[in-house]
Amino acid sequence: MGGRKKRSVVGVLVSWAIGLVIFLVLLGVLNILTGSYVQAPIFVRIVGFLNANLGLLILISVVFLIGDLFGTLIFPLNLPGPIFGAVGAVFLVMFLLRLILLVGEITGIGLFAQFGRTFAVPIYLIVFILTLIGGYIALFADPPPDWA
Repeated sequence: MGGRKKRSVVGVLVSWAIGLVIFLVLLGVLNILTGSYVQAPIFVRIVGFLNANLGLLILISVVFLIGDLFGTLIFPLNLPGPIFGAVGAVFLVMFLLRLILLVGEITGIGLFAQFGRTFAVPIYLIVFILTLIGGYIALFADPPPDWA
């Protein structure tokens, strides 16, 4: 079996930190461009959206990090990993629905706002359940060699 490669805790932490720093630097550059060079209303609105959702984006990153850290551990200790993955997936879908609402506001299409309000909670629940089931299937489909 052995399709997935195990990552180390240090590797996961370094990868996460590098990704977060790159994102924050890019967001800082976008803010500098918004303040002095680019005055296009859509660009300013998108950068404002990213700034307003920065806390959610960092929360998503941290929740997925915790799930990945649990995934690096041996069998009984890695069981909480899929739960954090499922919670992270719900937060990610929450961000994507907010992005869809932003696109609806920019384009003037009211269907996006209706979609976001009506179906948000069922979508969150379905994403949580499917991601949780998939995470545990992936966990048990590739057991460690010493399980036999």
